[in-house]
Amino acid sequence: MTAARATASSAVPAPVTAGTGTASPAIRLTGVGKQYAADGPVVLDGIDLEVAPGEFACLLGASGCGKSTLLSLIAGLEQPSTGTIEVDGRAAVMFQEASLLPWLSARRNVELALRFGDAGLARPARRTRALDLLDLVHLADAAEKRPHELSGGMRQRVALARALAQDRSVLLMDEPFAALDAITRDLLHEELERVWRETGRTIVFVTHNVREAARLGQRVLLMSSRPGRIVSEWRIAVDGPRRIESPAVSELSVEITEHLRREIRRNAA
Repeated sequence: MTAARATASSAVPAPVTAGTGTASPAIRLTGVGKQYAADGPVVLDGIDLEVAPGEFACLLGASGCGKSTLLSLIAGLEQPSTGTIEVDGRAAVMFQEASLLPWLSARRNVELALRFGDAGLARPARRTRALDLLDLVHLADAAEKRPHELSGGMRQRVALARALAQDRSVLLMDEPFAALDAITRDLLHEELERVWRETGRTIVFVTHNVREAARLGQRVLLMSSRPGRIVSEWRIAVDGPRRIESPAVSELSVEITEHLRREIRRNAA
């Protein structure tokens, strides 16, 4: 049976550096805050966080706590009101909706990312690379199918291949599997874990699903409700692949859920 060992911290008052190596962090946030208007509510407050190269970190919290806002800040889609954000290069982003162009095949959707990406590949090389990426997500046989011919899970695999096509070391994922049924989601968890191990990407994965976070993350970072702060974290040492139904994942999910409920109750008080 696969074993997962978790260590928890109830507060994160200072930057947390993942891993045991001396490499510079792939992502560093220092005192990050976000407020959309001077007299508006504070969305994020005092976020200090470091994510190591190659780490898989899950951001977890109740709806509206600022998880997606924090991801947008890391991606550079928005600017923080306070603090600094450093990312090793530019980040690729994968959203909940696949947003594939319906008139293009799976292959050509991936090629489009290669065409406008940083690598500047010529057309024959783009085709070859797109097919390689679709093979990586086990969709080589569906390369010439259009999005309407694909299932929801297959479309998300194409979206993952498209995100990987940007060839960036950091991949930001905003609830990419939330709209899928449980069985498809579980299959994509396995695919994502395999791709992560094969590519060595640094992944920050936003979810409100506790089991999903416990299943995927090397670290699970719990955010409070507004203003969003990182209030607890779990570091998970895993001996081999996890499954969402495994006792270790269930046990960790119960523990994280209790912390999440406390945050929800505190905010409602």
